[in-house]
Amino acid sequence: MINQINFCLDYVKFQKKKPINMNQGLHIIYGESGSGKTHLIRSLANINTINNEYFKVIDLNIPESLQVVFQNPENQILAHKLSFELSFGLESSIRDSRLLQSKVKKLKSTLPFIKNWERHPSTLSGGEMEILNLVTAFSMNPKLVLIDDGLSFLNSDIKSDWVKWMQKQIDHQTIILWFTSDISDFAYSNSNWMISLSDFIEVNNHTLNNNYNISVPKGKMSLNIKNLSFNFDKKSQLIQNWNFKISSTRSLGLAGKNGVGKTTLSQLLTGTLQPSNGSTSILIENSKPSIAMLDQFPERILGPNSLESFIDLLINNQKLYPRLLNKCIKQLNSHQINWEIIKNKSALDIPWFTLRMSLIIILSHCNYDLLILDEPTFGFGLKQKEDLSKIFREILAQKHLILISHDMPFFMSHCDQIYDLDNQTIINNKNILINAN
Repeated sequence: MINQINFCLDYVKFQKKKPINMNQGLHIIYGESGSGKTHLIRSLANINTINNEYFKVIDLNIPESLQVVFQNPENQILAHKLSFELSFGLESSIRDSRLLQSKVKKLKSTLPFIKNWERHPSTLSGGEMEILNLVTAFSMNPKLVLIDDGLSFLNSDIKSDWVKWMQKQIDHQTIILWFTSDISDFAYSNSNWMISLSDFIEVNNHTLNNNYNISVPKGKMSLNIKNLSFNFDKKSQLIQNWNFKISSTRSLGLAGKNGVGKTTLSQLLTGTLQPSNGSTSILIENSKPSIAMLDQFPERILGPNSLESFIDLLINNQKLYPRLLNKCIKQLNSHQINWEIIKNKSALDIPWFTLRMSLIIILSHCNYDLLILDEPTFGFGLKQKEDLSKIFREILAQKHLILISHDMPFFMSHCDQIYDLDNQTIINNKNILINAN
C-alpha cells in the first residue's frame, strides 16, 4: 500500500529537475492563476492534458485509488437529481443494495443543508456544490485526493469545518493535495508549497499583503426589499419575508453563509427569477438602472458563444459602443490576456481566471449603470486581486457595483456598505466611506 507520493517536475525550459515527496496528510500548494496548478493536477491524475512548455511530470509513483475535485463544481456533477448524484459513483463499486442504501444514508447525514434530494444539483449554491463534490469524492475511499481551487466558494467558518472533516479522512491513510489561489489557506495544512512555471518549493513562512488603495465616490444607489420570499420548491423556503432598505451606496457587498440566498437575491434584482411573494426595487438617482450580472460560473453568460460573438451581441444591442472596442481590447492585453488567442474559443476552453477577468473588463466598458459580480475574485492570487482592484477603481468612477463574495478582506477594501444576509444587518464600512467624495 502506498502512503506517500513521489514525482519529479522536469522544468524543460529551465533545464532543471525537481523531485517531490509527500507523505500522508493535507498539503496545500499555492499559485497564481496560470502558474500550472491545473496542468500538474491533470498530469498526476493521468488525465489528458495539453503540453506545457515549462514543465512535465516524470517518475510518477502515486496510489491507483485517487479522486479529483475540479475547480468548476458544475463540471463534476453528472446526475439530474441530488439523490442520483450521491449514489452515482458508489453503484459501480457496491453491489449489495442494502449496503448501498446504508452508505448513501450516511452520506446524506453529512449534508444537512440539503432538504429535498429530488432537487436538480444546479439549484445549489456554488459552495454547496463544492461540498457535495468533496463528499462524493471521499465516499470512494481514495488514497489520494487532488483538489483544484476547491472550497473557494465557502465562507471562512464553513471552510474551516470542512477542512476539519477532510482531516478526519486523513486518519484513513489519505493523502490530500489542495491546490489554491488563496494564500490564507496555508493555515490549514501539514505542509505548504508554492508553484510557479519555474519552480515548486516548500515554504515555512508566508505573509498576507493586500496592496489595495481605493477610494469610493459617494453613492447614489438605493435598494428596497419588501416582504420578499422565494423558494425553488415546496419543501424548501430559501428566502422568507425579507425586509430591508439601503440608500446612498456606491459599492454594495452581499455577505453570508453558503446557501443563504446571495446569488438568488441578485437574480431577483435582475429579474432572472421572480419572487414567490413581495418585491425588490433598485434605483440609481431615482431611476431604474441598466444592469449586467456576471454569474459565479462565468461561462453561463456566454453559453455556446465565443467572447468575440458576445461582444458583437453587445454592440448590436447598443450596450457597447464600437469606438470603445479597441480600448477594451487594449486593457485586456495590458492584463496579459491575449485577445487574438481567446476571442474565438469556447468558454469551456478558457481558464476560469482569464474568462472571469475578460468579462469584467468587457462589461466595464459597456453602458450599464450597475454591475453585479458574483465571486469576482475566485481563482485570483494576490497579484491578480491587486490588478482587479485597479479595474474596480476605474469602474467605480462612473458606475455602481454589487459584489457577492466570501473574500472579506477584498469586501472591506471595496464596498462602502455590506449587507449581512445571515443577520439581516447593514454594515457601514467606515474605512471606505471616509474616502468618499
